[in-house]
Amino acid sequence: MIEFEKLRVVIGYEFLKHIRRRRLYVILALTLFTEVAVLILLPALQGGYPDNVMAMAAILTVGPALAAIGAVFFSGDAIAGEFESKTGYILFTNPVKRTTLVIGKYISSTAAVTLLITFGYSIVAISLLSIYGSIPIETLESYGMALLYGGSVISITFFFSALSKGGMGATVITLVFLMVISPIVDTVLMLTDTPHWFMLSTAGDSIATVYGGYELFIEGFVPLEHIDRLPFELENPDTSLTSLAMAIYLVTGFIFSIIFGNRRQLV
Repeated sequence: MIEFEKLRVVIGYEFLKHIRRRRLYVILALTLFTEVAVLILLPALQGGYPDNVMAMAAILTVGPALAAIGAVFFSGDAIAGEFESKTGYILFTNPVKRTTLVIGKYISSTAAVTLLITFGYSIVAISLLSIYGSIPIETLESYGMALLYGGSVISITFFFSALSKGGMGATVITLVFLMVISPIVDTVLMLTDTPHWFMLSTAGDSIATVYGGYELFIEGFVPLEHIDRLPFELENPDTSLTSLAMAIYLVTGFIFSIIFGNRRQLV
């Protein structure tokens, strides 16, 4: 049973910790730097911005996607850190259930990542409005996909945090899973014409492909005829399936983080 009053205290305290940590502002700065770099370098190298506002919107999603990845840095030490720093001896022996602590930490991490993603999409919206005078309605769908992706990343990180001895280990394992293992498996499945909608890397791609698919995204960087030279056919992600996959990652990762977090011993 959830202790709602204690849960509120945990959420407030943990969110305040995120606000005070330097990592929040580092990721905010990286998101801003990435978007500004795209806005400056793209017209300089291509001779102007893409004619299609959808192509530009897809390219600019690199910033919010980076912000979603930032979820790892807010969640890596969420559970493992309490055991690594021995603060668990204080927290876990107090009359606050571990489940309440994990849920509170999860909600506070989600709030911090939502702040990051919203910041990224604010830049996207302002940039598109300034350059093209309009904002595609697909931007709202992309924003929703980014939030769902961020939530699934947090759940996976919490899961690894519940298993790892330290916060750094959980962070590294999650980054390797997201940026190495999942993309490699995803590519192999794509090359063999095997369904790969359930891979988290495909789900991450759908944040940008909602604007018109891989072709429109790549068109912003290279001539369209070069796409035919790829060794495999580009199959655009089904957003319904990728949303389902992200929801599964989110729910199962969260549940297992609670289970393993409750069973883990302090020594």
